Amino acid sequence: MRRKLGLSLALIFVLVFTFSIQAAGPEDLFRDSEAAQEVIKEQATEDWEDDFEMVKYQIDNQTAAYNWLIKVEDHIDLLKLAKEKWDTDYEMIKYEYENQVAAYNWVKSQDEHPEIMAAAKEKWGLDYEMVKYEYENQVEAYESIN
Repeated sequence: MRRKLGLSLALIFVLVFTFSIQAAGPEDLFRDSEAAQEVIKEQATEDWEDDFEMVKYQIDNQTAAYNWLIKVEDHIDLLKLAKEKWDTDYEMIKYEYENQVAAYNWVKSQDEHPEIMAAAKEKWGLDYEMVKYEYENQVEAYESIN
């Protein structure tokens, strides 16, 4: 009976843990709106001091990027990587995410030279911009010698 209870509890833990990982979305990656706004204002003020026009410009751009990011529904793994790379620079997170998604879609659409693509993916993992770059360079070199 104890063993069944222990196994049942372990199974429940695994299911809850797995669900929490799968359910993770942008709301789990970013600060709440109020906290994000504080960080945005603080950074803009630090960057531009008494150039109020530039402070406002940075606040507006960072806020717009933050508001866009918290609505992302696809490629959360790429969003997480961009967030890890750029922390609270929401414009750069958005820029990185959009570039990686575009590169991912390009990589996914390639069907020539699968061995070269496999090697590029192995080398660069989830950095699809670099996978694309590596693949293009390797294909160009391969085709020039064959």
